[in-house]
Amino acid sequence: MREEIEVNRRTLILSAALAAAGMAWGAAGWAQDWPQRPVRLVVPQAGGTGNDVLARALAETLGKRWGRSVVVENKPGANGVLAINYVLQQPADGYTLFFAGVSNLAFNPFLYPALPYVPQRDLTGVAMLANSPFVLVVAPAMHATSFAEFVRLAKARPGGISYASGGIGNSTHLAMELVAERAGVKLQHVPFNGAGGSTSLMSGETPAMMNVVAGVQPYIAGKKLVALAVTGERRLAALPDVPTFKELGYDVAVPGWYAIVAKTGTPAALVRKINADINAAMDEPAFKDKLANQFLDPIKGPPAEVERHMQRDAQAWGPMIRKLGIAL
Repeated sequence: MREEIEVNRRTLILSAALAAAGMAWGAAGWAQDWPQRPVRLVVPQAGGTGNDVLARALAETLGKRWGRSVVVENKPGANGVLAINYVLQQPADGYTLFFAGVSNLAFNPFLYPALPYVPQRDLTGVAMLANSPFVLVVAPAMHATSFAEFVRLAKARPGGISYASGGIGNSTHLAMELVAERAGVKLQHVPFNGAGGSTSLMSGETPAMMNVVAGVQPYIAGKKLVALAVTGERRLAALPDVPTFKELGYDVAVPGWYAIVAKTGTPAALVRKINADINAAMDEPAFKDKLANQFLDPIKGPPAEVERHMQRDAQAWGPMIRKLGIAL
């Protein structure tokens, strides 16, 4: 009797192992045949923004690699909340991917008291893409040709100098608040949607802004804006005369990364495939040129890198957001 029970137990164990192996093989095989139809890449900004340009470059590169269209869908609003809600309403099959920025994954949980999603629970990292340096720019009418002059003017008029951003809680907002804190000045925040912030500087509506370099470099080159300082460890080749905040003695480290994420439940084998394809795409000369043209530093790595970046910046910026009392 005992021998019969033991045989049955071993049979069950073997059957379960074979079933699991079959499922794993089936999932891996299915992932290799993916995609069988167009893939959607959801971008939480309007068309024509720096994020949109990068997303379209990635979509074009992946489309050629996969032999299927990768369609960019722009769904701006609420700092990415609307776009993420849309992604979470779709099946977890890899056919709907989200083009995320640091604010969507690391900042929003601290900005929205009733955020309808939890990044670590509802989204799974697929691949990191790139990180962008930030630059502080001012309107020529401000008559500040150095960061020291900007600080002097701001201290002379506490709260009297306004700055533009891409929206409340946006990276451009938090970056400028960090600059103000480090410099010991008080500024007036004026949020805009999309590229309106950069335009407002040239129209005289607001005299200052922290922005990703790609968003304002043409205006700097055309002398419509003056660059005072950049983030990062070293000066930028495109702005060789502009010092880093570190050179000037200020600790201003601002994350400006982008990543691809998918709805939780997307098969792990498929996530690994998409990750490998994105990493390979980033080695292609045409895409590398796109990154360079936008002054972006590529970031390659496994899917877990997305969660690492997300946790790192949530821990670093959560206290800052609470201190500022920002809530949406």
